[in-house]
Amino acid sequence: MKNKISPPQAAFFIIQSQIGVGILALPHLLMKDMGHDGWMAIILACFFIQIINTIFLYIIHKYPETSFFQALIEVFGKWIGRLLVTLYMVYFASVCIVVLSIFTRILGIWVLPLTPNWVINLLLMICIIYIAKEKITAIVRFNFILTPFILFLSLLMFYALKGTNIDYLMPFFQTDISQFRLGLKDVVLSMNGFEMILVISPLMKGTIKQRYKVMTISNICTTLYYLFITLICFMFFSPAELDIIPNPVLYLLKTITFGVIERTDLIFLSFWVFVILATLSNYLYFCANGVSSILKKKNHKKYVYYFAILIYAASCFLSTDNFRIQRFNDFTTVAQYSFIYTLPIIMAVIILIKHRIGKVKSHAS
Repeated sequence: MKNKISPPQAAFFIIQSQIGVGILALPHLLMKDMGHDGWMAIILACFFIQIINTIFLYIIHKYPETSFFQALIEVFGKWIGRLLVTLYMVYFASVCIVVLSIFTRILGIWVLPLTPNWVINLLLMICIIYIAKEKITAIVRFNFILTPFILFLSLLMFYALKGTNIDYLMPFFQTDISQFRLGLKDVVLSMNGFEMILVISPLMKGTIKQRYKVMTISNICTTLYYLFITLICFMFFSPAELDIIPNPVLYLLKTITFGVIERTDLIFLSFWVFVILATLSNYLYFCANGVSSILKKKNHKKYVYYFAILIYAASCFLSTDNFRIQRFNDFTTVAQYSFIYTLPIIMAVIILIKHRIGKVKSHAS
């Protein structure tokens, strides 16, 4: 038990996996798709994600001490299960490529305009490899100590309250159902990372109820964080401004000055790099862990290097063109629907059917 993850550590790990580069552009996307009611989609997404978490809980309840990759093989069979594990690794790698490409693009525009993207990519990838090659307990502790960096953005946003105008939120409920669907998609895709509970659950201390508590607390905390940041942006910029500003959080921070500190946005990005590194290292670790699970190897380190080379090459290709990033992001969006929602639901249904007809024995204690 001493090498297992505590519930608080697991909660921060999931929160860290969810909060990343998506928050920088989310207010713009919500304004574009839903107008000034866009912030409401975040609340709706919280309930939607909690429903998915409840489905995850059923899988965890039946396989509390079995790794998610091994559970896939047991539920779907040897060949289909291994194929699905491989596809999950491709999905995790795709998320890494998209996040790394977008953040490299942002750093190249805002902080290092004269530095080639491949250099920024390389520096980030070296740090990601350094983290991802460690054991999961070390990675979780790294996520845990990054909490002050997340709170740093909240403190800056509190300072921006003096420049907000609540009238920009009025009037309420001017959005139809079709627009709510678009807004919900924007939020859910930005908040992906909660699926990590499926992978780290067997490594956690505590009962099934404690694990569900971790899922619920992390979901509520992430929702409140996203809601707070989005509301500040909605009240700081007019709807017309927010509709055309691609990264409103950075533009808002650029307006904040503290005497000798003029470019707060640059200081923020310097700290936010560590948050992005944590998110990327989490996904890279599970890419390598999936391979070691299929090949039944105890050490995942060498597979980290293989995936890192792939992710680095793809990111260097994508980060030179926004159109390429968008096209690949569209592919990743479809993959997210499949691997976060569709497949776990199908898996839960198969487990339920097999359990009802007595073909499998529950792994739950």
